[in-house]
Amino acid sequence: MPATVRTLSISRSTSAFAIASVGPIALFLIALILTVQARGVPDNDYWTIFTSMAGSLDGLPTLSDLYVRGNEHIIAGAKLFYLLNFHLTGGDNVGLSVIVVAFSLVIALTLSCAFSLFARSRLEALVIGIAVSLFVFSPLAAHNFFLGMSGIAWIGANLFTVLAALAFWRSAEEDRPMGYVVAIVLAAIASQFYSTGLTALCAIGIQGFCADKTRRLGILLFAVGLAYVILIAVFQKVPEYHAARNFDPTEIALFCLTFIGGGIVTTEANAIPLGAIGIGAAVLIVGFCLFRPSESRYRAAFWIAIMAYAVMSSGLAAIGRGNMGGDQAALSSRYATLPALFWIGLFGAAACLIWRVDFNRRLSIAIFALAVALLVMNGTPRVMDALARAEGKDFATLELSLGVKDPDLMQYVTSTGFQYYAVEDDLRKAKHVPFNGRDFGCPALGAQVAVSDKPVSLTGYIDIVSQTQDPRWARVFGWAADQLGEHPPLLNNGLLSTYRCIAFLDGNGTVVGLGLGGFHRADVAKALGRTRDDYGWSGYIDLQRLNSAPRRIYAVLLTSSGWTRLPEPEIGFQF
Repeated sequence: MPATVRTLSISRSTSAFAIASVGPIALFLIALILTVQARGVPDNDYWTIFTSMAGSLDGLPTLSDLYVRGNEHIIAGAKLFYLLNFHLTGGDNVGLSVIVVAFSLVIALTLSCAFSLFARSRLEALVIGIAVSLFVFSPLAAHNFFLGMSGIAWIGANLFTVLAALAFWRSAEEDRPMGYVVAIVLAAIASQFYSTGLTALCAIGIQGFCADKTRRLGILLFAVGLAYVILIAVFQKVPEYHAARNFDPTEIALFCLTFIGGGIVTTEANAIPLGAIGIGAAVLIVGFCLFRPSESRYRAAFWIAIMAYAVMSSGLAAIGRGNMGGDQAALSSRYATLPALFWIGLFGAAACLIWRVDFNRRLSIAIFALAVALLVMNGTPRVMDALARAEGKDFATLELSLGVKDPDLMQYVTSTGFQYYAVEDDLRKAKHVPFNGRDFGCPALGAQVAVSDKPVSLTGYIDIVSQTQDPRWARVFGWAADQLGEHPPLLNNGLLSTYRCIAFLDGNGTVVGLGLGGFHRADVAKALGRTRDDYGWSGYIDLQRLNSAPRRIYAVLLTSSGWTRLPEPEIGFQF
């Protein structure tokens, strides 16, 4: 690279990167708040992943534990972070989501730094940083952020692939051969997080092919990477409960187009043509970069590698999952970070060709911003749906910490609650329950509670006591409000949407059950004439701790005066 061009890039990069970093940091903080709100509860196959690591919880992980596969995937790298979270947080899955958000911050900073080299003003740098970050923290990928065990695997593979491409770029541009070794090592690490990472070595091979100086090395790396993918595929055992691999070329092509378009839109009808436009544009840009090389060829090769990683991953997904839901499966939330990288790479590679012409550069940034607007518009409902489901996760936490089996409540966490119940005993033996780590401020069952007799402005009722499928436990519904305040008395933190405990006592003041606030009651809001409706609560009572029918209980909650009784008489029930 000519010295004058390198000096120009360095002089611009410092201030541009500082401004472009505003977007990644802002989105990191927003994502952190949202993931904590989502409570970080894992789903389905991730429970069985953790039980396979039981032998590594009290010491160093063993290779046999690390290489027990999750379905057919190698996830040894992800397991190391699962174990790290176990030792740092005691297994609280919010910690997993925090790790995912941190991974994404590094990706966003890396890509914003690379993209900001094209900026010619502070405004352009700011817009670029925000746009790149919204793709990296894509709301369409809510699954990966809110289910931390999933995100560590998928986004971990993305992270080390991006870092490998960055190391290769800097090595080529600055003539540092050791950097190629670093890039190869990082690509190898990516392959240990998830099957998408298997294509990392091929991606940097394509990156090397795009420049004369690194072409031979690129061909070698691509060949080795392809051989590795084939080797893994040959020895990979498809689970019996998964459909067979799909090798129909037409179906694979449609799946890939849907996959790429699914980085911005959420319907197959829109994703297929958008994916075709994106891949067509990528082919043209790659052709220009190969046949009309410029001083930014190494930078362009970096963005091409990012695109290639996403496209090759879509191909693997098409082969492995094309028979499990068809093209619609390509729009799954868990896939969305990959096509997001494709679109970042596409705009980055395009910028390498047109960045010197002000009108073209500004037009490309405007189109990039428009794509981001579509992404946010289409992705926000997914975030809202995930947060709505998350509101029931604390209730599920309390349910499982009490030892209650209530499938009706488990629907907030998973549609297949029996899968959790099947492995719960093993998880407890491994000192890990996916719903632990929460302190709701509840007293212990059987404890005696001193109830304050000071007058308060509380109002509320126990509305329903009903039986559950577990004969030991009954479920209790009701509501509580403060006549002098808008906020529910059980609200603990409005920003994080967390709620405090409510306790149920017998006539002797003994705790016989526990519940949580945060249940939505539109009828209560209407009766109180208020806009918010989270005055409801839900909980369980241990029938073995009550005398034979008629049984009677009353509710108390913690106020500034201590444990305070709801101003209603005891409620009785016959079962």
